[in-house]
Amino acid sequence: MSSFDSRRRARDEDDAAATKRARRRQRHLYLVVDDWELGYSIHKLDVDEFESDAGGGGNKLRRLPEPCALRIEAPADCSPAILASIGTKIFFITDRWFRAETPMLIYDTETASLAVGPRPTPALRPLGFIFFVPVDQRLYAFNPRRGDQQCSFEVLSRAPRDEEDEFRLSRIAERWSVASVPAPMPLGKHELVTAYAVHPDGRTIFASAWNRSRLVGERDEGTHSFDTRSSVWTWHGEWKLPFHDQGYYVEELDAWVGLRRDGFLCSCAVASRGGTAALPEWKLGRKTLFREDPKSHVGAPKLTYMGDGRFCLVECAPRPGLTVAEALNDEDGCVLHVTIFEVKYGKRGELETTALHLARSYLVTRYTRGFSAQAFWM
Repeated sequence: MSSFDSRRRARDEDDAAATKRARRRQRHLYLVVDDWELGYSIHKLDVDEFESDAGGGGNKLRRLPEPCALRIEAPADCSPAILASIGTKIFFITDRWFRAETPMLIYDTETASLAVGPRPTPALRPLGFIFFVPVDQRLYAFNPRRGDQQCSFEVLSRAPRDEEDEFRLSRIAERWSVASVPAPMPLGKHELVTAYAVHPDGRTIFASAWNRSRLVGERDEGTHSFDTRSSVWTWHGEWKLPFHDQGYYVEELDAWVGLRRDGFLCSCAVASRGGTAALPEWKLGRKTLFREDPKSHVGAPKLTYMGDGRFCLVECAPRPGLTVAEALNDEDGCVLHVTIFEVKYGKRGELETTALHLARSYLVTRYTRGFSAQAFWM
């Protein structure tokens, strides 16, 4: 067996063990929010307590549980942090512009430990409109082109524990590495990614892009897919996925489900990996899921998939009677809504959410409108 095969086998064994541990443990919502002046907090929420409020206690304004699971110092006067996750780990990038000396931070929700991750490669700096996609215990990072540069495409993965590294301080601790993928995303110069989703095969990433320039001769929009095993891109046509940001595959519907900017939920039939000339059939929910006016949102609402058709929506807005400017930096100036619901198809095939919504609302202090509070189900 070659040294490459040995390293690959060791990495796969570590990934399989991590997946099994995640299945055994009880899961919680981990809510990340900029609720203190010097940075961010991670709060651990027990969903069983939401269910005990189903009789009507969900409208009560509460405080987030203290003490929080973790606080990370990254002052609000810096650029907003970027979050990503794999398995039981939350990756925390405190510097959006990725100064060379700033490493990623990795919080493991299983061990409640914080580790220093790898430093970003030059290709990932600055982040700009970057997005991260978790696939098979690896995190793929897409960074659109800057000026005349080509789009960068990197992958973050576990490094084998026995791999030699002169800078490694411990042979026991888990280590992560960043490497370039030799197949950059074929975006046009003025295109920005609007939506993405992972195919149920667990290896193919679909990504849609929109052309912000609309110059003559350039396409308005389009969708590609990337096979993470063969490192091959496939063009699917001048259409884009109907939701914004990340879509999630829901096995019960055999469809991707995502959120639009106006708060309407939508489902989309899974596109064929071999090429799809037109947008697959999709359906729109009957009403918006937002509880607040989108113009008053503090950060973009975030959707998180919890499995078995259940979702969590995190939405934040100023406390009643305050403007966004007045709410920021003001103690308890914002209300953060956490809503859990299920999706299904009705008798006529329409997209529906469950009549019973599990919800809690929290008074919080927020320091930057550019950061979106987000929950992770782990």
